[in-house]
Amino acid sequence: MKPLGQIAKWTVLVFLLAGVAVAAQAEVGVLLNEALHTGASRWTGAGHTAVYVSGVCADSPVSLRPCRKGENGVVLTNYSSFDEDSSYEWNAVPLNLYLYGVEDERDRTLYATPTVRWVLEERYRERYLGGICHGPCATRPGALWRESIGTTFDRDIYMFVARTTPEQDRALIARLMQAPNVNRYNAMRNNCADFVSLVLNSYYPGAARPDRVNDFGMTSPKAIAKSFARYGARHPETGFHVVRYSQIPGEFRPSADNRKGTEELWRANKWRVPFPFVAPVAAASYLLSGRFNPEKELQQRPTAEATRLMAELRQTKRNGNAPLAAALEKKLQAERASALGTDAVWREYAEKLRQRKEEAAESGALAMDRARGNPEAAILPQKWITTEPGGGLWLVPRDGHGPKIGLSESTLLEGPSDVRQGYVLALARVDAELRRKPKNRATLGFFRRDWAEMEKLRLESLSMQPIRRAENASGEAQ
Repeated sequence: MKPLGQIAKWTVLVFLLAGVAVAAQAEVGVLLNEALHTGASRWTGAGHTAVYVSGVCADSPVSLRPCRKGENGVVLTNYSSFDEDSSYEWNAVPLNLYLYGVEDERDRTLYATPTVRWVLEERYRERYLGGICHGPCATRPGALWRESIGTTFDRDIYMFVARTTPEQDRALIARLMQAPNVNRYNAMRNNCADFVSLVLNSYYPGAARPDRVNDFGMTSPKAIAKSFARYGARHPETGFHVVRYSQIPGEFRPSADNRKGTEELWRANKWRVPFPFVAPVAAASYLLSGRFNPEKELQQRPTAEATRLMAELRQTKRNGNAPLAAALEKKLQAERASALGTDAVWREYAEKLRQRKEEAAESGALAMDRARGNPEAAILPQKWITTEPGGGLWLVPRDGHGPKIGLSESTLLEGPSDVRQGYVLALARVDAELRRKPKNRATLGFFRRDWAEMEKLRLESLSMQPIRRAENASGEAQ
């Protein structure tokens, strides 16, 4: 029995060490930011790309260090100019600030407006850019450092993710901190996609490759995403998977799909109409060698486990083991459904939402005509937008009368917040998500979080109804 006891101890130790190894693993992710209808993307359809490193953090937007416990890394981004006091090649922005404009994801806004984004940009400038942003940098609305704060306000983002090690993170920090952080931007030879390629290839050499043919000699965001996705599919041991951060519902125009050069020539009327003879050639080139669909990659590989199962399934089919292949196929479908939901799950949520809207209308929390319209438009114009020191957002009555309303997940259920109007905003947020096309709405995990918040407010709102009815009855009697 003694040897067995020793074996058991060693087994426990191995599992503990394995757990430490997993905990120590970090991630690198290529961010494919969809195209806006302004700037260069208005003509190219290329969008933007940046790179996320979860084991690298920032002492300032231009100074890197290894992350401490509890920190979740930075996004390294590159523009033609950040319009800061010095001309930097890159800025490092903490992930949640990059995505939502706040440090804590719970402080993200329910509803995106230009005013909310401006408030969050100014908060970021005061807290993080004090030493490198004065004069025009601080006052110019078009300063490009602003593009890296709250990016989900105006676009969808796909992130293509793989595991890294602390050693790889330290090597990247040394490389970037030893080289001068001086702007070398060139649209043809050294653009945002070239910068991401440099960072990504320092982790996985050869994983990021341009598509010179379909991008006319340039490097495009979509080409880097495609090459990394292909690399991840060939190397499932990297834990490769895809995440989508959907655009926050609100007043910003929806973003557009990223395109390569030949794809834009083929699909966009502004190019196809004046150059009709070029379009067929461009279409043939793209369809033969350039096709890539980020949403399809998400549907196939929403988790690292899905990527692993796909690789195992391919090998099993090659080996001719039909029963095992069928079992793996079933597991793969279940893994995807767990991450993304099924049509039946989304229909069930849509039906529940219809019931919630009718209930809200009957209770008086939401007038029936507004239940089908845009309740945010009736609430927001009457309020000032303020922030807490931590980043939580509030709507404060302009006339100084009445309660505040939380505009963030963190503030919605705080004591001062008007529960009924907060419920209206949460209900509208969920409604906006469900009315979107599947490609553009929040993925299941993010959506369930919004739904749970809405349900908390619903129950709180319903619990207040008897009290309000009694108050109304008392008023009528008097």
